[in-house]
Amino acid sequence: MRERGAAHPYCCGVGELDAWTHCPVCATPARQEDGRFECPHCGYRTYAHSKPTASAIVADDDGRILLSKRGSEPFAGKWDLPGGFLEEGEHPLDGAKREVREELGVGLANERLLGVWIDRYGDDDHAVTTLNVYYAARIGEGTPEPTDDVDELRWVAPDDVPKDELAFGHIEDVLSAWRDEYA
Repeated sequence: MRERGAAHPYCCGVGELDAWTHCPVCATPARQEDGRFECPHCGYRTYAHSKPTASAIVADDDGRILLSKRGSEPFAGKWDLPGGFLEEGEHPLDGAKREVREELGVGLANERLLGVWIDRYGDDDHAVTTLNVYYAARIGEGTPEPTDDVDELRWVAPDDVPKDELAFGHIEDVLSAWRDEYA
């Protein structure tokens, strides 16, 4: 198991701004340097950064967790934990609740911050780096049904998670942290 905060093996490759050759505001030729882009003409400035996501490990009274089968790329057909990208200005807990409602049709209860992990959203050279915030939670209302971009749901015992069928590399570390804390 990797220590929290340790570099993830999936976080290398092309940087977010590496292909930028012109300012997106005024079209002046320019280049990024050390993860920063600044236009010499108009002064537009931006920085490369990880894209934030929020997700939940939803557990039931029997200690099982809910996995969702991805219905879209990347990694369609692989098992994931419900969640997704945050909207601009959205608090991670609000994002996790919104994503779980969109993907499972249920509300959350007893949410507790589990941790933060880094990964990549895909396995090609253009995959963005993600900053993944996870919460441990229970279902507060409703019955889970696959909706949005989820093809299937499955309750599994933590030790029965199909590790070779997981969508993202960091999920094993998230599950390990959850087991250490809650199982």
